[in-house]
Amino acid sequence: MINAFFRNLWLLGILLILPGLGWSGALLNPWAEVRTPAPGPVRVIGAYNGGCLQGAVSLLPDEGTFELMRKSRRHYFAHPQMRRFVVWLAGEVQQRGYGKLLVGDLGQPRGGPTTSGHASHQLGLDGDFWFWLDASTLHRPLSVQEEENLSAPSMLNPTQTSVDPTRLKDKQIRLLELVSGRPEVERIFVNPLIKKALCERTGAADWLRKVRPWWGHHYHFHVRLACPLDQPECQPQAPPAESAGCDAELDWWLSPEALEQARKNAQGSHANPEQRLAAKLARVPNACGVVLHPRHG
Repeated sequence: MINAFFRNLWLLGILLILPGLGWSGALLNPWAEVRTPAPGPVRVIGAYNGGCLQGAVSLLPDEGTFELMRKSRRHYFAHPQMRRFVVWLAGEVQQRGYGKLLVGDLGQPRGGPTTSGHASHQLGLDGDFWFWLDASTLHRPLSVQEEENLSAPSMLNPTQTSVDPTRLKDKQIRLLELVSGRPEVERIFVNPLIKKALCERTGAADWLRKVRPWWGHHYHFHVRLACPLDQPECQPQAPPAESAGCDAELDWWLSPEALEQARKNAQGSHANPEQRLAAKLARVPNACGVVLHPRHG
């Protein structure tokens, strides 16, 4: 008899083709519905863009040195190592007088794919952090309304053709350098134009090898921690190149070809939401079934 998890996978395959047949029903995402972490020891399964997490920890309550934004989304769960990283980074931001760290999305209670938006953030090892470091002028906790509605300022100019030097300041650059020096940090994703500015302002410093260009990421920078050594089921990425990445690789990201790809990606993000969600759900390993539905007894 086919167990429930494999039956769900079969149904998922059917749902994957239904949008192309004109079916317009909403595809439910069980990973987004669960509200509590899976019990048991920490277990990381799968890849950053297709996996899950057992034993996640919450970043609530805020530690006082950072603010969790958009709490209503419940994306404030993470691997314990990411929680330690957030607390460390927030302390550094405060100690250096940069303000208060504003933390965006981390992960869901049991990892897994989000219904929309992120392709990664599925293992509790990814975190988004606002570039805006001036919130310290408030000198108080943000209100619920501010946490939900305050907009992160872009580091780019209004035409998005270069960085805005009045926003991307030395303190943002020093913070990225600090983060890149942490051994547990595998990658830091920023907008290609921000990467270009970093290359120019630092003389293509060695620490930029961890700073990778990616679409978007001009409101926040995305930190990815490496697979923990005690998690053999975690699928690591290949390590980043040894160079600072300020050469031909960056040139491609700023080319007309890359800009056209970015345009297509933006268009595709609004098309066939059920199909895109189905594809994300299909990437989750079978072993994650016991994380989503823990066995009892």
